[in-house]
Amino acid sequence: MARFALDEAAWSGPWRLRSTGEKALLSLGLLTVAATSRSLWVSVVVLAVAVSTALFAARVPKRTYALAVVGPMTFVAVGAIPIALTFGGQPTDVDVLASLGPVSLTSTGLYAAAAVAVRSAAAMAAMTLLAATTPMVDLLAGLRRLRVPEVLVDIAGLVYRMLFTLMDSVLAVREAQAARLGFVDGRTARRSMGLMAGSVLGRAWQRSRRLEEGLRGRGYAGSLRTLPRETVVSVPFMAVSGLIVTALAATSILFALRGVA
Repeated sequence: MARFALDEAAWSGPWRLRSTGEKALLSLGLLTVAATSRSLWVSVVVLAVAVSTALFAARVPKRTYALAVVGPMTFVAVGAIPIALTFGGQPTDVDVLASLGPVSLTSTGLYAAAAVAVRSAAAMAAMTLLAATTPMVDLLAGLRRLRVPEVLVDIAGLVYRMLFTLMDSVLAVREAQAARLGFVDGRTARRSMGLMAGSVLGRAWQRSRRLEEGLRGRGYAGSLRTLPRETVVSVPFMAVSGLIVTALAATSILFALRGVA
C-alpha cells in the first residue's frame, strides 16, 4: 500500500512512543507564538527551534522533511512577492531599492514580506514537527480524549484511510496505462488521464459502498473504537517544552510593548 513519507517517519521515529500531549504542547505552543507574534526575530527563533527539534531531537530524515516543506514554502515565497512590491504608488526615494516602471521594490515592503514569510514558515514548521512525529491514529485518539465529536473523528479517520486506497488505485491504473503505451504523446496522455480519473472515481465509490455495508454489518453505532496506546507522560519533556514556549511568548510580548519589530 502507498504511504506518505512523513507518515512513515512518524511511525518509525524515536518520538513515536512519546505521549501525544507532550508533542502537541511543544508544537501547538510554537504555532501559537508564531501566529501571534509581530516580531520578525521571535519568528526566526521559533522557526529555528521547530526545524532543529524535528531534525536533531526527533531525528526526522532530512530528505523527508525537505520534501514535506518544499511545497508550503514555495507557496509562502510566491505569496510574499506582492507584499514586497509597490504598484503605482509614490514611495520616497530613500525607501526605493529598485523600480521598473510603475512597480517599485521598497525597503518597507521587503521587510513586511520577510516578516510574513518567516512567520508563515515558523507556523508551518511547528505543524510539520507534530505531523512528522505523531501518527494519525495517535492524533485521532488524542482528539477523542479532548471530547471532539465522534462523528468528526471518524470522518477524519476514514478520509485518511481512503487517501491511501485512492493512491493505490491511481498507481495501479497508471501502471496499466503505461504498459499499454498510454503516455507516448500529449494527446494520448490527456486521454489516459481522463480515463484514469473516471476509473479512480468509480473505484472510490465502490469501495465506499463496501465500507458502508461492512460497518453496518458489524453493528456500527456511531463510533469506530480502537484500542488506545498507553503512554507515560515525561515530566521533564513537558517542563522543557513549557519553558521554551513561555520564554518565546514572554519575549514576543516584551518586544511588542517596547515596539521592537
